[in-house]
Amino acid sequence: MLKSLNIKRIKFILILILAALGMVSILQGCKNACMYSQDFQWDAAKVLTLGMDPYDESLNPSPQLKALGYEEYYLQMEANQFPSLLLLLFPYTLLPPLAARYAWLISNLIFTVAVALLMRKLFFKDTDIQDFTLVILMMIAGTPWRNHIGVGQHTIFAFMFFLLSLYLYEKAYGKKGLLFLAAMALSVSYFKYTLTAPLALYYIYKKRYGVFALSILPHILLTGFAALYLRDSFINMIKKPLEVASWLSGEGSLDLGSILTKITGSEIFRSPILTLVFMLLLLAFVLLYNGKDDISLLSVLTLAALIITYHRSYDFFVMVLPFAGFLRKGSGKKLLYAYIILTAIIFWCLRIFHESDLSLILAAAYYYLFFIIFLKQTACSRQNSSGI
Repeated sequence: MLKSLNIKRIKFILILILAALGMVSILQGCKNACMYSQDFQWDAAKVLTLGMDPYDESLNPSPQLKALGYEEYYLQMEANQFPSLLLLLFPYTLLPPLAARYAWLISNLIFTVAVALLMRKLFFKDTDIQDFTLVILMMIAGTPWRNHIGVGQHTIFAFMFFLLSLYLYEKAYGKKGLLFLAAMALSVSYFKYTLTAPLALYYIYKKRYGVFALSILPHILLTGFAALYLRDSFINMIKKPLEVASWLSGEGSLDLGSILTKITGSEIFRSPILTLVFMLLLLAFVLLYNGKDDISLLSVLTLAALIITYHRSYDFFVMVLPFAGFLRKGSGKKLLYAYIILTAIIFWCLRIFHESDLSLILAAAYYYLFFIIFLKQTACSRQNSSGI
C-alpha cells in the first residue's frame, strides 16, 4: 500500500514537471509558428486555386509568382504535395497569408486536443488516468511536437484524421454510412502519407479492403480534376510533386535511408526503391500476422512508418501511441522502461546534441534494436483482449 502511494506521488511530481515544460513548449511552438510556419504550403495551395502550376513555380518561379508577394509571409515555395492533398487546404486559401498562418496554428492546437481525446477512447480507455496524462504531457513537452507546431507541419492533422477513421470504423458495426465516413477520414489522413500509408495497412489486416480502396478514390478524382484545371496530364500531377520532393535537400533523422547515408556516404540508400521494398515487407508482415493484438500491430506500424521512409524528428511525437500497449496490465516492465528511455532520447536528448550525425546514428541503433525485439514479440503474440 505504501509503495503504491509513493508511486502515485512520484507520478504526480512528474506530471507537474511535464506540465510546466509543456506550457513552455506550447508558448515557444506558437511563437515559432507565428514567425515561420514554412511547411504549411498555403502558398502552393493558393497558387493552385489561382490556376497556376505550383510545381513549375517551385522549381522555376515566374515573374507572375513573384508579383504576388507571398515570400513576405512564406519562404521559397516547395510544392512537394500531390494536388489532391493541396486541395484539402482550400479553406485556408480564402484567408490572407498571415491570417491563414494563425488559423493553421489554431487548427494544429485543436487537432492536438482531438488526438489526445481519440487516443484515450481508442487505446488508453483502460489506462490509469495518471499514466495517460503523463503520456500526453510527454508528447506536448517533447521537441518533436513543439517543432511540428513551429514549422507548420501536417502530421498532427493527418494523424488526427487517421485516429478519427479508426474511431468511426470501431463504431460502425456494419453500418455502411459510418464505414464510408471512416474511409473518407482515412483519405484525408493521407496528407502525410509517409506516416499514414503504412498505418492504413491496419485495414488490410482487418480485411476491410473496401474501406482501404475507397480511401484512395478521392485522390484519383481530385488528381484528375487538377490535371484538367491546370491543363496538364494526370501523370505529371503525380510526377511533378515527386520531382520537387527529390529536389529538396533536407535530410531525415532516424529513417534507414538517412542513417545508412550518414554511415556510408552513399546516396543509393535514399532511393525510393528501398522504401518500396520496406513497404512490401511491412505489407507481408500484416498479411501473415495471425495474432489478435491490434494495439501491438498498430504500434509496429507506427514505429516502422517512422524509419522506412524520410521523416524529420518533428514527426516522432506519434511515438506516444505504443505506450497504450506497454502500459497494459500484464505487459513486461522491461519493454516499457526501454521504450521510456527511447522516447526520452528522441524527445529531449537529441536536441541537447543538436541532432549531430553521431547522436542520430546512436539513437537510431537503439531504435532499430528495440523495434526488432518488439517486432519479434508481436509476431509471436496470441493475445485476444487488445482490440481497439
